[in-house]
Order: sequence, then C-alpha cells, then structure tokens
Amino acid sequence: MKLELRMGDWMVTMGLVGLYRVFEYGLRNGVIDQRYRQSVLVLPQGLEVETDVLPQLPRAYFLYLIDEYSAAKRESERLLFYMEQAKRENLFSTASSNIKKVITDIGKRIQKYFPNEPVEPLFEKLKSIKKPTQWDQLQECVSDFQKMIRKEAINEKLTLNYFKAAILKSFFGQVSFLNVSKNYLDLEGHIEQFQTDYIGPVQYDLQLEYTLQSASKVDEILSFLDQHVDYGPFKALKKAWKKKTLSQVREEAKRLAECMLFPGHFAFYNFEEMVFSPIGLSKGNALNFNWNLQDKQPKPISSLAKLVLFFAPAGAAIYSKREQSYDQGEYRTYAGFVQSDAAFPEILQKNNHFKQMKQQKDPFDHIVSKLVQSITTEARYVIDHLFFLEFSSDYDSKKTHLHYYHLPLYLARYFVEYPGKLDYVHYEYREQFIQEVLRGVDPAQAIYRYLRDCIENGRSHIGPYIAVRERNRIMQLKKGVKGMEKTDKRVYALYRSGQEIRKTVEQAGAPKAAGHYSASPSKKISSIAYRLLNAAKAGDRKSFLDTLFRLHMSAERPISPLFLNALHERDLDFTTVANAFIAGLLSQEGQGEQEEVVS
Repeated sequence: MKLELRMGDWMVTMGLVGLYRVFEYGLRNGVIDQRYRQSVLVLPQGLEVETDVLPQLPRAYFLYLIDEYSAAKRESERLLFYMEQAKRENLFSTASSNIKKVITDIGKRIQKYFPNEPVEPLFEKLKSIKKPTQWDQLQECVSDFQKMIRKEAINEKLTLNYFKAAILKSFFGQVSFLNVSKNYLDLEGHIEQFQTDYIGPVQYDLQLEYTLQSASKVDEILSFLDQHVDYGPFKALKKAWKKKTLSQVREEAKRLAECMLFPGHFAFYNFEEMVFSPIGLSKGNALNFNWNLQDKQPKPISSLAKLVLFFAPAGAAIYSKREQSYDQGEYRTYAGFVQSDAAFPEILQKNNHFKQMKQQKDPFDHIVSKLVQSITTEARYVIDHLFFLEFSSDYDSKKTHLHYYHLPLYLARYFVEYPGKLDYVHYEYREQFIQEVLRGVDPAQAIYRYLRDCIENGRSHIGPYIAVRERNRIMQLKKGVKGMEKTDKRVYALYRSGQEIRKTVEQAGAPKAAGHYSASPSKKISSIAYRLLNAAKAGDRKSFLDTLFRLHMSAERPISPLFLNALHERDLDFTTVANAFIAGLLSQEGQGEQEEVVS
C-alpha cells in the first residue's frame, strides 16, 4: 500500500525531512535492504511511502541517531582538544583536570553498565599524573580510555542514554522507551518497543481502513477487530459495532474523528505533549481547544501523524546556543529548521545545508547568506516566505523557547549584496545581531551590549564599527534606499572623528600635579565612553551633544557638521551617529588596518 504524506505545518515537514534522512541513512549503510530503495520517494508536495518499508525504519532510526550523536566521537574530540592545551606548560594543570573529570564521569557510567571493564586501574593511573613532564602518561591514559569507549556495546549504550535524555526527551517527554522504567532496555529492546508503540498502530489502522472498504460482510470486520483485540482503540469499536450491520458500521466509521494533520485517516490519538512536547498540551490543560464539547480528543491525530512527528528530531539541526549577553546567560540545546513555501525537495536540500553548516559552527549570518544566495530574483515570493525557526524545550519544567525568524525582501537583499560583512564582529554579538534583525527588531541593543563589553574589558576592535555600519545599511534598505556609498562614508567619518579624539587625549597624557591623583588617558576615555553610551541608550541627545562639545573643546578640535544628524536625523539616525563615534573612541588599531577593513 502506498501512502502520500503531504508536508504542512513546520513540525510535520520537520518529521518528513527526518523520515527521509533516516531512510536514506538506512539504505546507504545496509540497514534497510536494497529491495526497498524505491519505497520512499520524494514528491514536490512531500513523500510517498510504501507501507512494507515501515518495519525497517526503527532499526535505521536508532542507528542513525547513534551515528549522529556518537559518545565515543564526541568525547574523543573533547579529550583531543584538552590534550592540545596540555602541551602548554601554563595550561597543563587546567587541561589535565578537565581530562580527569571527563574520564572519571564517563568511566563511572561504564562501570555501572559494564562492570568487567578495567576502569579502576585507569583511575589510579590518572591520579599519579600531576606535572607537565607526565604528558606522555596522560596521553597513554587518554588512548586507553578512547579504546574502551569506542567498543561497540559501550558506545551504543552511552549514546542511547545521551540522545534519549538530551534530544528526544525535549521532543516527547517520557513516552514509550523514553520512560525511565525502560532504561534497562538494550538496542534490540528499544527497536522492539518502537515497533510496538509506533509501527504496529499504523499497520492496524491502515488495515482497518482497507477492511472497511473491502469487506462484504460485517463478520469480516469484527473478525479483524478480534485478531487485534489487544490494540486499545479496537476494543471500543468492537463493542460499539458488535450488533450492527455492514452498512451501519460503515456509516459509523464515517463519523469517527479524522486526523487533522493527514486528512483521510482515522484519528485515535490526540495532539498533546506526549506526541510533540514543544507545543503540545496535555488533554487536561488544553481547555482552549475543547470546542464543541470535544474534551476527550480536542486535537485528533492518526497513528500515522504520531509516527511522522516521532521522526522530527532527525529532521532538525541540533546545536547549543548561549542565551542573552556574552558574559551572562546559559547555553541551551536548540533544534533549528528552515521552512518555506518551496517544494519539498528544496526544503529538504536547504535543511541538509543548514544542518551541515550548524555542525561546522558557521555563524548565523553566513548560513542565511548561503541559503539565500541560491534563490534568484524571480523567486521573490519564496524569499518573502522563507523563515527559520528554532526551539529549546524542557519537558520537566514544561517550558519551551520558540523563535521564528522571518526573512523579508529587504533583508534577503542585504544578505545577497553584503555577504560576510559581519565577519569582524565577535561571534556571540554577531549571533544576537542577526537574530534580532531576523525577528524584525532593531539590533541597536546588541550593539550597545557589544560597546559596553568593549569598555568594561578594555577591548579595542573594529567589530563595533562594522556592526554600526551594517545596522545602518539594513535600516537604509528597509526604507528602500539603494546606494550606500554616501551613507557609508558618513558613518566612517564619524568613526574616524572618535579615533582622532582618542589620539589627542592619549597624546595629551595625564597632567602631573604633585599630591593630586590624575586618571590615565585610557581611564578617561573609558569614563567618557560610558557617559556617551548611557546617553545614547537613553536617547538623551542633549546630554550626548553636551559631552561631545566639551570633549572637542578640551581637545581643541573642530566639530564635524555630521553630528547635527543627532538632532535632525536627516542623513543618519541618532543611534548610528552616537555608536559610530563611540566605536571610534574605543578603537586603538592603526589607520591602515582600519581602512583595509572598511574598503
């Protein structure tokens, strides 16, 4: 039997992308027999799936995830990084402590599941390593540990535990084999549980649909229900249809709930948190969906939809991201996805590209630029409807952070015309900058945070100036302005003005008066930059200009007429004027290097 699975909402499309990735992986690695190679076909509107291939998918699903999140690979890379650090004498102590912690933590887990492994001698050997001259012994311990963790059974068990807790739990909570009571299961046990909870129901429901259409007597239907009496939904149907005629049964079947994600299929389940935790609600809490007194099944879905959603983790790009500012906040695991109105093959291709770039830790603006550059001008409709989404979900606290990033036309133009221009901006602030822009928010707050970080930590970099210039370009494109040469020159002139003032203050040095403390030039500049930044954040133009005039007077330098834009905003807005000048004031780099970057 062939099933046509049409893409729809982003979680369904994510599930279809995941299903195809798992199928492709299974075929490529011999997990799925080659005779099924035509069983899943990519169509413009989604996938066409032969039901015969369904029992092959659970094994491919787990092996795909084990390969994707291999504990042996992840920990080996981490240890390799620390070993490189340990080569430097001044970092040996920190690096060796990190190595010992990794080996001890993972080693204890290995001891728990594999008590015969020689973990204890490794711990003893590690304890004796304390000096940089023992680097070779440390390397030996790491090699022994890597050999141990690369054993198939150990890697399989540790990886299963990792992706169940870190990835799948945030999608589905504690359903099926994710329940803590199933922690004792090995790989074969997990595959069997998947078959029972997800593949079996789909097969039963499809067979029921076929039997209802093909049966010539009601006994054939009742007999089919009898054969699968252990399947929960069939018990109620058998009781209700026991004394009905064939025509009455078919009439009642028409009144059964229909799947809201894949219309035309019986819906014996409900879209709730156990099916898709990030946006699902438990039936008891989904009061807003209980219209027409449908409190038992307010959002009906089929077993087929439930199965497709279970492939969503394989369809997303999983990565960690720091929330909030550079020196605050925490890292969270996010699942990202690219959605558009394009045909399914194009969405599949874009998401494969997106996942690959996220694995390489490419910055967000590079990813967006590369994804957009393949779209031609004729496809403006598609550009206008391309959006990224990412979410971080914590099942235990019932909390989901869901971000939608739309890509309007002016922003698509920016990424096409100015690719890679944000490269000089610090990674953390560049991510914040791009994400605010994609949310349709002015990225000025990200620039304020960046400038404050530079002041507090005495950093001098071209990055803040680039961020100010790129923000101004985006704002101009949003207004429909095409040429950027003049406005770029104005921003640069303000930046240079800040640099010249700094140079003058530094050349003047600290006045030497006996018995009186006088701040160094760098402290004076930081203090002035703070004052200017606070005025800029508060939108206090008078305070900003007052400080600016005093600064120029004390430095005996003329004031550029460009600063009048802080009042009338004819050519540049106040934020750009203020931030460009502050960026210049904080810059210590040589003019030659600056001009090279600017050009």
